Amino acid sequence: MRCRVTRVRTGFAMVSITAAVLLVLFPLKSLALHARNEVKHAGQAGIPWDLQNKLPPWMTSITEGSHQAVAVLLGQSLKPDGSAPQVLLDRAHMAKKLLDEGTVVKVIVSGADPAGVGHTEASLTAHVLTQVGVPLDAILQESQATTTAENAWFMLRWIPKNTGRVVIITSDFHMARATYIFQEVFAHFYQTMEDTYRDDPRWKSASKRYPRLELVQAPTASFCGSDASLNRDNDPKADINSYSLAKRARDELRFLASGEVTNSLYGEPLSHILYVWPIQINVTQDPNNNQTYHTALAQSMTVAEALCQCVSPPSRDGAAAVPYPLSFPIAESSRKPSEWHEICPEVRTVMA
Repeated sequence: MRCRVTRVRTGFAMVSITAAVLLVLFPLKSLALHARNEVKHAGQAGIPWDLQNKLPPWMTSITEGSHQAVAVLLGQSLKPDGSAPQVLLDRAHMAKKLLDEGTVVKVIVSGADPAGVGHTEASLTAHVLTQVGVPLDAILQESQATTTAENAWFMLRWIPKNTGRVVIITSDFHMARATYIFQEVFAHFYQTMEDTYRDDPRWKSASKRYPRLELVQAPTASFCGSDASLNRDNDPKADINSYSLAKRARDELRFLASGEVTNSLYGEPLSHILYVWPIQINVTQDPNNNQTYHTALAQSMTVAEALCQCVSPPSRDGAAAVPYPLSFPIAESSRKPSEWHEICPEVRTVMA
């Protein structure tokens, strides 16, 4: 049940900084109000049922091997005032770039309201996309997901017809863990569908193999700043958007290396979060899990080591820029997996 993953080249992954800065200048109250109005309008219009991916393998929108791609723009906790953080704006600009290039035909914006600001990440991201010129008919909103695993699970409902590729748009620090989770969630989905329909006479396939999607990485380059006084790394109750980029990357590495990801997918989670409600995904049942996990861990180690010098939050608020230290596509670290503790040790003490 192996998922194929493609890593994009550097030019494919960099985002326009200048345009992103302009979005930060939008009036925050009007932005939040517009997002709430979009949610209200969407509720009045109803769910576009005809666009749903059909589950039976003889009806599915997934066409294995097709070059048609859809992007999934992963959500990010909004600021306390309900506005979009810089990393979410970066992801929106990447989506616009991929649409303009014809790399993807649609963008699925995914995210509920885990921060409790009164509107979903999906609705606000959809608004940001329209502000940079993305037409509404190119945007599909998925407003249930509260975790990366739910991003993967719920987006499968909105796969356009004849799609063979899913392009994951997320930040540099988040990409390795996100890709691993997508691989395992998709593997569980394929196995579930095969078990469900194997004996259905309407499924004429001799192999009884559910069509697979190719996963493509499209990471965004976060702002790397040198002013540590701007971060709130020592405050466990601080808004996540106030943490340094170094901490964000080191946290992502810790989530993978400590087993928190796999334990949150199945059984009693190590944290208070169940990754997909109510699905339980036992990654040990995936024969490719060992390889996909170690690839993700090696990528995450590369990212955390490169971004360790980025001690400001990735918001560019008054910080002096450091030359961006990470190359795309993200390489796999040559370090042993057990050496992950040694990466960026000055951040490690903060998170103990």
